[in-house]
Amino acid sequence: MINNVNTFKKYPRRVPLSLLLFLFPLGAYLFFSCSNQENLLLRYNLERDLYKAEKLRQVLFINLKSATTEDFKRVIKPYHEVVNLTSQSKPPLDKELSDLAASAQLRIAELYFLQNEFDSSIRSFQQVLKSYPQSISQNKKALLSLGRIHERRYQREKAVQVYHQLLDNYTPLLKKNIPDPEIFEIPNHLIQLYSLQEDKTKREQEFENARDYYQNLVHSYPNTQISYAATISLARAYQLQRMWKESLQILETARDTSGQIPAGVLIQIGNIYYDELRDEKKALESFSQVIDSTTDTLSMAEAQTKIGIIYFQKEDYASARRELSKVNRLYPKATSYISTAQYLIAQIYDKGGEWERALNEYNWLMVNNPLSPEGLDAPLRIVSYNQKRNPELALESSDKAVKHYDELLDKYKDKPFVPLIENQKAKLYILGKDFNNAALCWQKISEKYAGTDAGLNALLNLWRLYRLELKDEKKLKEISARIESEYPGVIQDSLLR
Repeated sequence: MINNVNTFKKYPRRVPLSLLLFLFPLGAYLFFSCSNQENLLLRYNLERDLYKAEKLRQVLFINLKSATTEDFKRVIKPYHEVVNLTSQSKPPLDKELSDLAASAQLRIAELYFLQNEFDSSIRSFQQVLKSYPQSISQNKKALLSLGRIHERRYQREKAVQVYHQLLDNYTPLLKKNIPDPEIFEIPNHLIQLYSLQEDKTKREQEFENARDYYQNLVHSYPNTQISYAATISLARAYQLQRMWKESLQILETARDTSGQIPAGVLIQIGNIYYDELRDEKKALESFSQVIDSTTDTLSMAEAQTKIGIIYFQKEDYASARRELSKVNRLYPKATSYISTAQYLIAQIYDKGGEWERALNEYNWLMVNNPLSPEGLDAPLRIVSYNQKRNPELALESSDKAVKHYDELLDKYKDKPFVPLIENQKAKLYILGKDFNNAALCWQKISEKYAGTDAGLNALLNLWRLYRLELKDEKKLKEISARIESEYPGVIQDSLLR
């Protein structure tokens, strides 16, 4: 007789295999479904908060120069919230969530950079690399920005190290095998970081690195945009080493998809023949080939201008005027080349004793293209002429020039090219030996654009002015102290150039 009530406990009933086969995928489905739901919710929150942050950033950029520290904090806060959302989720983040968080961290770093808070900016860029290694695009941007900050702080070796890290670990391509222009230029940029004279050995090493880098790309991606871009960059590397003939040999192999040498390359070839090898005939052939072989009007206008410049510099003014006159007539939309051509024509008239015709050309530039380099220089040309040949008109023309620059400054007061206008105004005062007003112009630039190249150039001009013209030792020491404080690493020798 079987009398064992504990039999079931000792010998549990087997679960049918068919039931297991049903329950296992159901459990997996429920687990991954919940996980996917969490990711979807997280992604929604990330995109929502990132959108809000981007809107605040757009408002900040409407009048960035007037932004206060509190304004920046308000914009940075929602980006931190995006980053914090992902820090609370279970690792690893999937690629899309990682990219969103990395983008927010990049924005934080960029906003610190805009405030010249370089240490905070560096930490934020480094956080991108540490926390989001799978976000390739954001990592490339972070490394590139770190290199630029180190350069800005005159920390060359740190910048070099970062740039090499970027080259060693990331491809110089965008999607669909399109060149990434920023990374593509780094090998040549590394050459330029070292002086031809003072750092010859390191410069030659960087040249060899660049040469090998670009040659590898040419061989790895034949007959593509990659190989074409690498060929141009390889030629540039040789140019940086002043190896002009080798550069020409490379440029002559650069062909587009139709098998032709593009107009831009032909112009480079012409420039090398004329500017470096002094081969006028070959240069004229190259520029003429551009005009005959392309339909790109800007390239044609540039080549036509170059032909005119060759005749101008050899003082064949009749031929120069004939060739330069074609630029405005044949390429009416090529504004920058028209400005150069008309500026040279004005000088031809001046040299030929036809000042009124020269004056008309300078006035035309001031009206039609006042912000071009030639348009900005035209008032100085007029004042200089009157100082030498019409002294009775010198003061009047100088007053008109000041008024012209002031009108431009008032019209474009918030534009990034304002320092160029202010600098021309300072040069005008220097021309009239009004050194105090010149100093005020450069002082204004140095304060309004502190931390920029424009601000540095203004301080360097002030340093030279107080040293050479005003002989003011007290001011000289103040400017030197500002340069050392605001631009650490600027060597004293650069002040004497």
